[in-house]
This record gives sequence, structure tokens and C-alpha cells, in this order.
Amino acid sequence: MQLKIIIPILLSTLLVSTTSFAANKIDPNKITYSLTKDEIIKQLGWVQTNENRCGGYYIEAPFSFPETLTNKKLIQITSNELLFAQRGTSIGQGKVTISRYGQQIVANKAFLYRDPTTGKLSSIELVDHVILREPNSLVVANNGYFNLQTRAESLHQILYRTTVYSTPHYKAPLPNIFELQHERKVYQLSAWGKADAFVQDKPKIYEFEQASYSTCPPTAMAWQLAASHIELNKETGHGSAKNAKVLVKGIPVFYTPYISFPIDAQRKTGFLWPTIGSWSTLGPSVGTPFYWNMAPNYDMTITPAYLSKRGFQLSDLFRYLSPNTRGSFDVEILPYDRAFADFKTDEQAEFGHDPRPVKQGELNRLLNASNTRQAINILNKTHFNDHWSSNIDFNYVSDDYYLKDIKNDFDQVTQNQLLQLGEAFYKGQNWNFIGRIQAYQTLHPVDENVYFRNQYTRAPQLVLNGDYPNRPGGFEYFINNEATYFDIRHNPGLEIKQPIGGRLNTQPGISRPFNLPYVTVIPRLQVALTQYELGNVTNHNFHRDEFGHLNHHIPLHPNWDELGHFNHHIPLNPNGDELAHFNHPNPQDPSRVLPIFDVNTMLYFDRYINFMNYNFRQTLEPQFYYTLIPYRNQNNLPIFDTTVNTLTYDQLFVYNRFSGIDRINDANQLAMGLTTRFIDQETGAEKLKAGLGQIVYFRERKVTLCQNRFDPNCPPGTTDFPNDPENKKTLSPLSGVLSYTVNPNWAATANSIWNPQTRHLDNQSITLHYQPYGTQKIVNLGYNFVRDGDQLPGESRNSSASNLSSTDLSFNWPFKRDWTAIGRWTQNWNHNHFQNLLYGLQYDSCCWAIRFVTGRAFTGLSPSNTFQYNTQFYMQFALKGLGTVPVYGGDPTQLLNNNISGIQNNFGRDF
Repeated sequence: MQLKIIIPILLSTLLVSTTSFAANKIDPNKITYSLTKDEIIKQLGWVQTNENRCGGYYIEAPFSFPETLTNKKLIQITSNELLFAQRGTSIGQGKVTISRYGQQIVANKAFLYRDPTTGKLSSIELVDHVILREPNSLVVANNGYFNLQTRAESLHQILYRTTVYSTPHYKAPLPNIFELQHERKVYQLSAWGKADAFVQDKPKIYEFEQASYSTCPPTAMAWQLAASHIELNKETGHGSAKNAKVLVKGIPVFYTPYISFPIDAQRKTGFLWPTIGSWSTLGPSVGTPFYWNMAPNYDMTITPAYLSKRGFQLSDLFRYLSPNTRGSFDVEILPYDRAFADFKTDEQAEFGHDPRPVKQGELNRLLNASNTRQAINILNKTHFNDHWSSNIDFNYVSDDYYLKDIKNDFDQVTQNQLLQLGEAFYKGQNWNFIGRIQAYQTLHPVDENVYFRNQYTRAPQLVLNGDYPNRPGGFEYFINNEATYFDIRHNPGLEIKQPIGGRLNTQPGISRPFNLPYVTVIPRLQVALTQYELGNVTNHNFHRDEFGHLNHHIPLHPNWDELGHFNHHIPLNPNGDELAHFNHPNPQDPSRVLPIFDVNTMLYFDRYINFMNYNFRQTLEPQFYYTLIPYRNQNNLPIFDTTVNTLTYDQLFVYNRFSGIDRINDANQLAMGLTTRFIDQETGAEKLKAGLGQIVYFRERKVTLCQNRFDPNCPPGTTDFPNDPENKKTLSPLSGVLSYTVNPNWAATANSIWNPQTRHLDNQSITLHYQPYGTQKIVNLGYNFVRDGDQLPGESRNSSASNLSSTDLSFNWPFKRDWTAIGRWTQNWNHNHFQNLLYGLQYDSCCWAIRFVTGRAFTGLSPSNTFQYNTQFYMQFALKGLGTVPVYGGDPTQLLNNNISGIQNNFGRDF
């Protein structure tokens, strides 16, 4: 006969210590420690299968709960036999079950103790094969103790299992009464092990003495943690162990007196795994990051590091997040760089007698740089309300060599322009506003053979745009306004006095869209009103001396370019004069008034077709775009932020071929394009898109970016001069675009520019992407060609030597269960060198993972025109449920994300 006792939990009764069990002097026979491997598998509920990567799952037996236990303040005690005592101790035998909502304890025998003062049941002592069960957790023990008032419990000589979580702040919901009463499969990552004792004083906090811990399946124990004390806190998502050693295949490989590790992805203050590596610029190095979880919405990582070639470095990364803003502040400082001091001496010996003024200017910057080196990065995005927002992206380094020497990001080719940007935005129904301050820190390393000019700063730039569509009569009124002040820093070694000053542009316009069946016509009229207020301008005739300096009296040497390099391909001025005369009539306050008229005509036809047993809606979309802009001589206007746009299919239907407003082209031209799409009738997905277009010019273009190649304000590499033959042609190159989704796994895109006059391709890019849905099998293959897009110093334009021809192959390929190959190979075929070479191997099983990644990246040319590379190696090890260890070189996750399109890097994590 089974007896039942229903006990309400009284929190005011006497608390009984969990050490009272030891006072009873029960000598356990250590059943759990004598279990065989097969018995452990059976006790834990492991079921072997091939349906997942772990090779099995844990089975949760049903909980036998009456509906009354939905009241979480009730405890039910049942027993096959019960020796009941009104006072003193009651004894239950057979199957003794203690049940409450979400927990159940079963034992072969139990002693029920009463509070001597109140006479109410206060604690239970459990003997012989004790089983404690909670949803997703199991403890099998020889004996134990349960306090009815505090709900604290302790078990001895145990075998345990409990789930751990990989998703931040994820807490498994407590199953409802129906789910608890049915068998369930647990696929989630689970930890298990043995222990001398188990104590649970608080819900979701488990403590083990003389215990082991592993997340591997019980059939394949790859690793385990053995410690004198282990605590798993499912409330905070962290575990800790004292006197811990890590065993791999039973062999100790690591010991620590204390270790803290995550059992989910929540954050916790403490030291992270050290980063160990060796780099050619830093030498053998080690960093010990300390993570400070300051609050739920902001944290800080402080990393002291020792760089054997340079000295001690301190870095600090502060991150913050709120409902309206997010950002970070990252600062690094190296108080004294020994290698940098030696580098100064070496470069002075090499370039101290170089006659080129550019090299002398760069050398002086190096010698004046401090040996204390710093870097700062500030990012911030704030959303104030529905109308106002802001953005900050500020980057700074203390010298021209910091990125090459200290920042060892393998995927980052050395940057020579560091953005310093602050913006404020307003978006309204009819008006949009942008307030911007933008500058660039330009780096000028003396040991490179490429010269980077300083960029103009915009301080400030104010943009106000208004748009009023659907006005009476169907008209649309709009206006674009911009006021900007431009300044520029002196370029080291170049005696070029570049203009500075303010630019005001206002551009009102009116349009009247006509929407007819199958056709839309949008005529538009604008007027560009531009006014400058300039400084640093003259009306003199300039000449260049033999070193490229502007000089009023010295003739130009025909074999020196503006950087002081010998070059036999630089022509004299267009008239062939012995002196390079050119006239800058630049007045102090030049202005421009220019009407702009265009008409955009778009037609739309469609039909339903069946192709290869698929139903598609095919569209045919012709487009005609006519532009009429009169010629205005704009040679007296400076070039602050304007370049020539690269021709693409979309660029055909833009009225200005220049990117900025310092130049607005003259035009009498018609752009024609034809686009067709195939749209799946069932899914609405675009199967194919193809477009082809060209511009017909009715007159030659007279407005050019620069007057001639000797213009000191002309951007380097510009070929858009009055004598440029491209501006005299009646037809533009043909521009084509293609995107094709072959099937759910394959997608292809292509862009091409074909020059009908030369019958050559000017630009071409082709990309193939393969990724079956729901898998990490990824292949990206690309080809890129740009005519005159890879000109090295000393090479002439319009020759095959200056063309860019490159391929890009990247992949992430699981070739066997748990094994993945990763790689990227970008090859420059024109100059026969690789841009990036990355490869690695990753093993990621259900409980541990390891990966090796290595490669080289092209960083630039040395003064002797040899190719320079940055080499890196990474080794990372992960014990799932214990943490990820960057054994060598740091964490390559960001590197792989930047280099392999489509990859989702979950190394060391199971979801």
C-alpha cells in the first residue's frame, strides 16, 4: 500500500544544517563510483543514435505529478511502506518519492525528521540509490538529505547530468505539467560527471566536491575537468572550479588553482585566456585580457601585453549599449618603443641623403615622431527620436607606421587614410538635414614607394534637402542646399599651395511626373547656383622646377614627375612648350550658375511564360534618359571633393558624370537601357535580371576635371583633361549587368563595360556564390578586370602592364563530419603576386574543437618596388562548456568573417 503526505512549505520553521547528514555516520558503499561505462550510460539516460553530430541524446523519463502540485508551495511524499510516528522520526521504505513542481527525489529508504519545537516535518534523510530529477538535470546518488523549509539538498557519491546553454541570457523554460508527464529527448549540450558530494542551497546553483566535469557524450570521453570543488550557477551562466586540472583522453594537460568558465554566453568579470603569438614586427608576445562586466549595458576589456621587440603595451576597450545609443572607445598606448627608435636610425641612414623633397619631408615626420605610440578608435551611433540621430567614427594613430608595426590585423591591408567623422541627421516628412565634420589622417611612410596626398577636411558641412511631391497640378518641388568649408594640411615635401575656403551650393528644381499605362515620364528642371570664397589662390603663371616644385622662373625638367621620380612618359604641356605654362585665373570668389534639364522615360511590359516547367513573369523595362546641360567654363573652380565616376549601368541614368559639385558636366546626350527580369510566380523571387545600356553623345564634352596634368590641384592619376579622346566620342562604352539565381544553392552576378571603339573590355567583374540552404558549405569565386587599374611606379598607362586582372577564391567546406577546410586565395595575375593567401583546418565535434589558420596578405611596395607581405598564424582550442582558448595568435573569427562571404562562425559553440 502506498502512503502519501502533502506538506505545505513553512518558511518560519527551524532551519536544519546540511551537515547533519554526516552526523548520522552513514557509511555509503559508493555504488556510483563502481559503475561500469555501460551502467553510467544507462543511469544518465544516454541513447546512441546517428541522427545528430553528438551521436545520441539524453532521454528524460516522465514525472508522475498530480495536478495538485501545480501549486509550487506544496510538497508530496509517497512511500510503499511507512512507519509513521506522531513525534520523532518516521521511516519510509520501498520506493520513497518526494515531489514538488519541477523536481522529484526518489530513494529506497527515507527518514523523516520533525522539528522538536513545532512537531512539523523539517527534513528528510535519503538512503540507498537516490535519484534527484529536474527538467534537463539528473543526479544519481547513494544517499542524501533534503530540508523541507529551505529546500536545500545534499547528496553523496553521485553521478550527475545537467544542460549548459550557448545562447546569451537563454534560460530553458520550465516545462508545463503536460510536458513533464511525458518522455522528452534532450539534444542540448549537457555536462556530466561524478562527485563525492552535491549541495544545492539555492535554486539553480549546484556545488560539487571532489568532482569531474565534461560535456562530451559518455560514450566518447575526449576531455574532462577534475577539481576539488565545482560550482555551476545557472542563474549567472558561469561555473568555477578550485584545484582544477584538465585531462585529455585521461592525460593531465593543464592545472590551475582556480578557474572560472561560462556555461552559457553571459558575461562575467575576470581574466580571459591569454593571447600568445609571435609576429615579425612584434616578436614573441603575450597579452592577458581582463574583462570587467561593469553593468548589463556596458563593459570594459583591459589588456596589458608584453611585446618582446618593443616593450609593454596597455590597451583598453570600453563598450556601451542603451535603447538609444551604442558605441565603443578603444585606446592603445606603448610608452616607449625600442624597435621604433632603432627604425628611425636606420631610415635616417638610408634616406638622409635622398635628393627627393618628398622623401625628406616623410623622413622629417618620422624623426619628429614620439617613441611613445598610441592609437584611438571611437564609434558611436545614437538615435535621439524619430527625427534626430548621430554617428561618430574617429580614428587616430600617433605616427605613420603604427598600423604596420602594431596593428597586426591580417585581413587589413595597411591603410593610409584614417577617417575622422562626426555627423548629425534630421529626417522629416519634407526636409532632411545633415551636419558633418569630416577629416582624414593621412599617413606618409618613408619606406613605401607610393605617395598619399592629404585629403580636404569638411569643417563643417551642412546639407539641407527639401522635397514636396504631389503638389497641385501633379508637380513636385525640391531643393538641395549645401554649405561647406574646406581646409587641408600641408603635404610633406610638396610645395603645392592648394586652395581652401567655403562653398555654397543651392539647387532648386521642379518636376512633373506623368504616369501612364506601361510608361512613366519624369521631366525635371534644376538650377545649380554655386558660390566660393577662397584663400591660397593666385593669378600668376606657374612653372615647375626639376624637383616638381612650383616655381615662377625655373623650366620643367622633362624626366621628373611631381614626386621627384624619373619618368620618361610625362609629356610637356599640350602645346609642347619648353616651359610648362598654365594659367590659373582663379579669382577669390568664383561662382557658377547652371541650368540642368533631364527627362527620364521608363516603360514596363510583362508577360507570363513557362520555362523548363517553371512559371515566370517576365518583364521588359526599356529606359531612356535625356540630359541637356549647357557648357560653362569651370576651370576657375577648385577641386575639393570631386572625382570622375566610374561608368556602371546605374551611372548611365545620372545627369552628372562627376561625383561632387565642383564640376557639373556639359551634356547633350541620351542614355538608353534595357532591363529584363524573370520572377518566379509562386515565390515572387527574382530568378534573373539582365540589363544593357549605352549613352549617345550629341556633342563632345568640354568640362573636364583638370585643365592639364600639371595642375597642382588635380587628383593624382587623373586623365580627364581637355584633350582626353574619351570626351570626343559619340558613344559611351556598353554597360551590362547580370544577376542569376541558378538554384537555391548557386547565385551569379556580373558587371561589364565594353568599349566599342577599342573593342576592349574596360571593366569586368564576375562573382559566383555557392551555399546550400541550412549548411556551411560555401564557395565564392570572383574575377575582376580594370583597364589601367594596377599601374606601378615607372609603368605607363594604356599598356597591358597597367591593367588589373585578379581572381578571388574563398571557401568554407565541411568535408567530413566535424572537419572543415577554410581558405581564401586572391591572385593578381597582372604582376604575378597574391593579394591574400589564407588557409586553415577546423575540427569541431560536439564537445570540443580546434582550428589552425595561417596566411599572408599583400601590404604594399617597398622603395625598391618589391612586394611586402604580412604573415600571421592562429591556433585556437575550445572545450565546449568550459570556454575557448586562443592558444596562439588570438581569435581569428573576425578575420574569417571578413574574408569568406556568407560564413557563420560558431566555433566552439553549439546552438
